[in-house]
Amino acid sequence: MKSDKRIPFFLITRHLARCNKWTLLLIVFLLSIAFINLVFINSLFNGVIESNNEQIINTKTGNIMVVPPRGRDFIENSGDVVGKVEQAIGVKDAAPETELKSGLEFKGSKGDYATTAIDPAQEKRVTTVSRKMTEGSYLKPGDREGIIIGKEVAGEENGKTQPLSFGRVRVGDTLTVVKGDNRHEFKVRGVFNTKFSGTDDRAFITREALERIAPGSGGKATDIVVKTRETGDEQAVIRQLKALGVEGMYFTWQQAAGKLASVTDSFVTINALLTVVGYFIAAVTIFIIMYVDITHKRQEIGILRAVGVKSYLVGTTFVLQTIVYSFLGVALGTALYFGIIFPYFKAYPFSIPIGDVTLSVSPADFVSRGLAVILVGILSGLIPAIIGLRTKILDAILGR
Repeated sequence: MKSDKRIPFFLITRHLARCNKWTLLLIVFLLSIAFINLVFINSLFNGVIESNNEQIINTKTGNIMVVPPRGRDFIENSGDVVGKVEQAIGVKDAAPETELKSGLEFKGSKGDYATTAIDPAQEKRVTTVSRKMTEGSYLKPGDREGIIIGKEVAGEENGKTQPLSFGRVRVGDTLTVVKGDNRHEFKVRGVFNTKFSGTDDRAFITREALERIAPGSGGKATDIVVKTRETGDEQAVIRQLKALGVEGMYFTWQQAAGKLASVTDSFVTINALLTVVGYFIAAVTIFIIMYVDITHKRQEIGILRAVGVKSYLVGTTFVLQTIVYSFLGVALGTALYFGIIFPYFKAYPFSIPIGDVTLSVSPADFVSRGLAVILVGILSGLIPAIIGLRTKILDAILGR
């Protein structure tokens, strides 16, 4: 009995030793491509989702936004509130922002762009806008005359005019902030490009400049952007803020994302559908390979059964064969993925409207997909093996 159980291992060893090595390499390569397709699609969509989330957090909302309580337009004494917020466990930094109900004007053209008053030093700690300057410089504390604008306001990139923009605003040009019947001129200090449309259509001035436009508004804020130490701890931090008596309504970055959250959900759905398609492609690939192989070995299978080798042992041989093929395909796919594909897209990320996207790999997901390919391979190889073993021994030997 023990010697019988060794037969499949003997047969598969002999097969691998005697088979055409180029054919084996081609089979393994095809399976590696099927595996890479599965991993690449998932990594790409994970990268898109991560990039989208990071852009929202790092350039616009922070992890948490605190806005005035219902019935109020502003958070009063925003400096004191920020100090209280920063006392909460889990909070890294916080910064007040005041969005003006105003528009911008440039050389007679008007644009409904959001202008926000910030404290440049505090804003630096909660957003990455200061590190995304492509022209000029970031705002300096106390600057009462300067303004920085996003790429979509400036209106030109790589020599091409952006739609719904001013056309081409350069550093040193004068922009007019129109607030009601009042008009206030500002010098453009710099242009930033975060590669996130929700931020690149904004303009920033200092809180000192806000005092010039609307005296007495310097201590007020329309929101406070809060950066937490760990993404995912937002609800715990909100509980801390409420316990400290910070008044207002709280929105996590997921809630503040609004429509972008539905885009992320769509990516998750598409990823799931393409994953199913990827498994189907892997299954069909292995099925065809094994079906052709078993068809060519019908006579050999018939002879083995004729000399007394039980059918289930012959079937086990082909199952082992699919395991070997699948394992080698996953191994080669892993080597190609982490040796070539992953480093390439890390050096040259995809550039899409929400930012630069690299591939994001979850170790647990990667391993589970590798095991799934092997399992799919076993099931796909088992079907043609069963079909081949149902052929009568004499018909198999005679090739009928």
